[in-house]
Amino acid sequence: MPQKKKLRLAQLAPLWIPVPPTTYGGTELVVHNLTEELVQRKHRVSLFAAGDSKTSAELVAPISKALWLQKENKNPHAAMTKMLYMVKQLSDSFDIIHNHFNFFMLPLGLCNVLPPIVTTIHRPMDEFYSDAIKLFPNTYFCVISQYAKGLCEEYGVTVSDVIYNGIPVEKYEFNDTPEDYFLYLGRVNKEKGIVTALRIAEETGQKLVIAGNVVGPEEWNYFMKEVQPRLNQGNVKYVGQVDFKEKVELMKKAKALIFPVNSREQFGLVMAEAMACGTPVIGFNRYSIPEIVEHEKTGFVVDTKEDMIESLKRIPEINREDCRKRVEEKFTLKEMVDKYEKFYERILYEKGWGK
Repeated sequence: MPQKKKLRLAQLAPLWIPVPPTTYGGTELVVHNLTEELVQRKHRVSLFAAGDSKTSAELVAPISKALWLQKENKNPHAAMTKMLYMVKQLSDSFDIIHNHFNFFMLPLGLCNVLPPIVTTIHRPMDEFYSDAIKLFPNTYFCVISQYAKGLCEEYGVTVSDVIYNGIPVEKYEFNDTPEDYFLYLGRVNKEKGIVTALRIAEETGQKLVIAGNVVGPEEWNYFMKEVQPRLNQGNVKYVGQVDFKEKVELMKKAKALIFPVNSREQFGLVMAEAMACGTPVIGFNRYSIPEIVEHEKTGFVVDTKEDMIESLKRIPEINREDCRKRVEEKFTLKEMVDKYEKFYERILYEKGWGK
């Protein structure tokens, strides 16, 4: 299907934090990279996002500042209603509407006349999510891993395509001479497995650097009760939230990234980011992790905490150049955007565009 013209695209980002994120925000980083590359390819792109976002596309802002930065806002869902209205009002300007804002933007599918809608499912599927999604059979659903596809299919959700997240590898400096520490990078909460990482540090005496944020009362309660007491180890350093430059510095200098997630990880962008720097990843043999990390080649995919501890000793066996090469072969921004372009064109071709 030859491309007949450049596309007019709407990218709908979550309103919780700015695009790109200043610190935490995997989905927002993916949306930013996708949007910027589509603009570079001369598509006409409108990014619906918070007003403090930065983009080369046309920014359409339902709110002036990201919701998590508006402590006084007691009605965040009002912003989502406004975003739905704005997308509908401008819908004649688009060939494709691409939703990254989960179920909040699904009601667009109730409109009788609207361009095709693509929704990338960035969060785990469950009964409640699937019940909502199945109300919109005319929406095209895309997932970011084979694991995510299987999870959707378990709940009877039809998946139109699987497109891995990609990163601009050139922005991640490769380093073949790491320093003497392991790294935990992500939300400092139960789901991401922070206590497992801390227990590994306690049992091995290995140096561990922790970078990440804590969001909401429930996470802060867990942090104070379960995490804070374990931060007193002399071999543990907690540096809090980090920006992109600081993140890359930490990743490229680490001996390995410890990734002990307990939640249903759909992709785990930080694994690709770490490997792009040459840094191996140690994760559990569950969720999307075996798709991202090649066992004994770019890290270790293990079953238990004890296996993780054994893997720390084997990190010198990993060739850091192999880590970088895996990202260059499977998880680049170019690869991701190429596939999204083909996905858009396939949908439009089915709808009669270009015939």
